[in-house]
Amino acid sequence: MRVERSLQRKLCVDGTLMKEFVLDEPVTPDFADYLRNFGEVKIINLHGKPFLSFEKQYFISVKGVLGEDTVEVRYAAGVHDLTADFFHLFLYHYSHGREVGKVREIEGAMWKAIRVRLGI
Repeated sequence: MRVERSLQRKLCVDGTLMKEFVLDEPVTPDFADYLRNFGEVKIINLHGKPFLSFEKQYFISVKGVLGEDTVEVRYAAGVHDLTADFFHLFLYHYSHGREVGKVREIEGAMWKAIRVRLGI
């Protein structure tokens, strides 16, 4: 799974950076399960469609509909530059063996930088 193209990019009032991506394949329940390794995942039935909501505090959030190939990714305020590749890491390591350990290793390094930047 990979990003085919970016549809939209904007800095939001709350300081988050929003990017809308078209993926080369639809978001699946299996991908949602993979994301559970890294943060909170909710699947909510909205208007008869399974809506995915993923949240990794201080990193990113991902929203989309299972079965569709478009997702909205929001990068946390103040750390856009530190977390810019995080969603791409998910996609790459999901597609290459559902690797969790390597992503956690990179996440740990990012977390150190985020804590310093945000003073937490």
